[in-house]
Amino acid sequence: DQWDNIAVHTQKGISFVETYSHFVRDRCQVETEYARNLRRLVKTYQPKKKEDEEAQFTFVRAFREALNETSDLAGQHEVIAETLSSSVVQETHNLIKEIKDERKKYLSEGNKLQQQLQHSLQQLEKAKKNYEKAFKEAEKAQENYDKAYADLHLSRAEVEKQRMNSSIKCQQCDDQKNEYANQLQKTNQLQHAHYSTLMPGIFQSLQELDEKRIQQFQALLKKGVDSHKAVLPIIIKCLDGIVTAADSIQEEKDSQLVIEKYKSGFTPPVDIPFDDLSASKQNDAESTPVLHPPTRQDTIKGTISASKLRKRVGIFGIFSSNKNNGSFSEKEDFNDLPPNQRKKKIQLKIEEVNTKLQQETAGRDALLKMKEVIFFKSFTWRPSVHHRSTK
Repeated sequence: DQWDNIAVHTQKGISFVETYSHFVRDRCQVETEYARNLRRLVKTYQPKKKEDEEAQFTFVRAFREALNETSDLAGQHEVIAETLSSSVVQETHNLIKEIKDERKKYLSEGNKLQQQLQHSLQQLEKAKKNYEKAFKEAEKAQENYDKAYADLHLSRAEVEKQRMNSSIKCQQCDDQKNEYANQLQKTNQLQHAHYSTLMPGIFQSLQELDEKRIQQFQALLKKGVDSHKAVLPIIIKCLDGIVTAADSIQEEKDSQLVIEKYKSGFTPPVDIPFDDLSASKQNDAESTPVLHPPTRQDTIKGTISASKLRKRVGIFGIFSSNKNNGSFSEKEDFNDLPPNQRKKKIQLKIEEVNTKLQQETAGRDALLKMKEVIFFKSFTWRPSVHHRSTK
């Protein structure tokens, strides 16, 4: 008797699964957008080429490593979005379609049973009305016959007519009574089957369908969590990588790098002597001018200028000015740098030249070896040459 309420409840269940499907779809968009924003953030804070010289500091390297790990985190959120979209959303759509089809079938069967019962009840009501009408007509005909039989003024033919009419009406009443009884029996049987077997079967099917929907929804919830759990080890690894990068920061080493980078190598200036003006006036002819040490001047690079120092020929001056001979320009002599920094630049240049020299030497040795192999083969395969060499 709660057929309409059950139909409404099952429809609400389908609407609930559709709502969850929309939720997962929107979450996929959020995960994708979050991953895109993370990658955009990493790209924004990636160091420029002009900042490459800062990579020697441990805190700079740690930050770059953190950026790389953040980029990997973005990839894992993309994996979550792809997994949710390919598995959970798709399975949710399949579940909704399956539930709708089965619900439609059960509702159709239930409505058919409801219509059959209603039709049987209508037939019963019609049979009952016919029976009531026939019963009243039979009673009326019997009363007319009784009056006619008691009336002595009526002819025998009139009395016989009333008797025949009463007999016909009684027979019709009996027929309608039998029809009503048969229809009542059929309706009662159908109603009993309807409420005891047929409709409970439909309700059982709808109950199983609703339980299946709830069970599948439970599995979909867990699958959504599993898609996140699957990437958690990688996410934790990325976070551990950031922690490891942070642990690699060495403030003392960075400070030492700054010292080595900007140490000029100049000795501190001597004390400035006192300039006695009175003594210089008395001994103007014999006195010698006081020479003050050159004043420290900060260069653009923040070091002490060496412009007043004696220009020395650099170590690279031993090479000629011909570029084909591998010479270096005056600027590559680093005379404009402070001593300590000039020393470092020269050492780097020496290492560069040695590396190039080793490469050229290796190439030369390879060519000489190739030449010996080719000469040996050509000498071996010439009989005349081999015969002359034997002689």
